[in-house]
Amino acid sequence: MRAVVECVPWQPARYRYLLHVALTGSERDTAPHPVLTVIQKNPSLADAKRSDPTAGKVEAWTRRHGFAAIIYVNLFALRSPDPCAVNDVGEAEAIGAENDAAIARACAAADVIVAAWGNPNGIDAARYTARSAAVCRHLEAAGYALHRVGALTRLGFPRHGLHWNGSVPLHRCR
Repeated sequence: MRAVVECVPWQPARYRYLLHVALTGSERDTAPHPVLTVIQKNPSLADAKRSDPTAGKVEAWTRRHGFAAIIYVNLFALRSPDPCAVNDVGEAEAIGAENDAAIARACAAADVIVAAWGNPNGIDAARYTARSAAVCRHLEAAGYALHRVGALTRLGFPRHGLHWNGSVPLHRCR
């Protein structure tokens, strides 16, 4: 089972900055276990009331690896099931005014931080590469260790959460 602890905003429309999900229904309810922050590409339709295929896959992997909660944040906070929508607006609008603060807050609350943004998949490659590099620089400057699940993609990006299978292990980035 899953319980949404926080969704910013609670009823997202154009943006979703943060989604915090507690994993319930096991010994995790009484014993302290680590929190996983997952930095993805852009939010699709998952929110306080519904999940989506990526969240389902990430949550299954997270349970198998002993985490008690997941905090989802994204490179771009613009909410759309089609990543190409990021190209239809300016860079600042695609990122979202509160997004960098949400990423910082999620990372501060995490025991482990995982990059899971995958390939650009239609997002302008230069914009995508610049944004992912900027987020990595901010995390590194703040002293956070960034991880990925499994091997990098053929294009050299951390694997998207939808492609986390079985017991694929964590690896430290860089």
